[in-house]
Amino acid sequence: MLKRKIFKKFSLVICCLIIIAILMIFPKKNDTIAFKTSNNTGIIYLLDEDDYLARVDYRYNSTDTKSMIKEMIKILTINTGEVIAIQKGFRAIIPEGTKLVSSDIKDGIVTLDFSKEFLSVDIKYEEKMIEAIIYTLTTLKDVKGIKILVDSSPLSKLPKTNKKIEEILDRSFKINKEYDIKSMNNISETTIYYLANKNDYIYYKPVTKYSNEDKEKIEIIIDELKSSSIYSTNLISYINENTQLINYEILDKSLILNFNNSILSDINSNNIIEEVTYAINMSIKENYDVTSVCYYVDDNIFNNYFLFLG
Repeated sequence: MLKRKIFKKFSLVICCLIIIAILMIFPKKNDTIAFKTSNNTGIIYLLDEDDYLARVDYRYNSTDTKSMIKEMIKILTINTGEVIAIQKGFRAIIPEGTKLVSSDIKDGIVTLDFSKEFLSVDIKYEEKMIEAIIYTLTTLKDVKGIKILVDSSPLSKLPKTNKKIEEILDRSFKINKEYDIKSMNNISETTIYYLANKNDYIYYKPVTKYSNEDKEKIEIIIDELKSSSIYSTNLISYINENTQLINYEILDKSLILNFNNSILSDINSNNIIEEVTYAINMSIKENYDVTSVCYYVDDNIFNNYFLFLG
């Protein structure tokens, strides 16, 4: 066991060094990066046709953080006329007529002051509206948390249900929450990025599941992604149902996953489908404090991915 740990650790270090060298030599090729917001291309979380917040690619006009924040809020607001090149089937969530009176960022905390129209959100969407703001703005590397004001007063509770919220909001607020709880004891929460397909556009739909599952989160992630098609006709899975996570461990901020060869796109292939690694990597980033994921197939090192928030 000790020899195997040492070998895996050594293999991981070597793999990381090779990837860094490749990125330095070929900086435009970033296939090893799981997901990243860079330049004026980024991510926004919009409602899809199933009323889930979805991770959608978007090309922004802004390049600096302060301008990007303002543009993001405009795109998240209904009928601002700012939405360009958004995929059909996705829509904004902040109530029409809402104005961003002011915004500021200090020490990674963004303070947003909205007009009173912000409070007119439908009860069905009030929690998702907060989630959309948090998850969209925290794709920016300079943003660690969000503080929301309405007419200069801190928003301490949701507008309609009066559910209390923290003064500083971050991704611990979770997203697209679903509950399957049989007991108030030992409740676990796992955020999983499912694949979805609308009109041949493949995107990712994060869902936070609350349950009494007595499993490690990575086990829940893989099991859910293998069976995602049972939840909705819109959800798809590229992971073979025979895929098994043989074992896993965390070494030096890296999560090492060892699968059987059913994880490969086909038994004669040396490839794992890109959408599979994206879904797994994004799910891991939401649940673990790690910076990279190393894939093994039948105890042989396969690939390594650096993780960036997105």
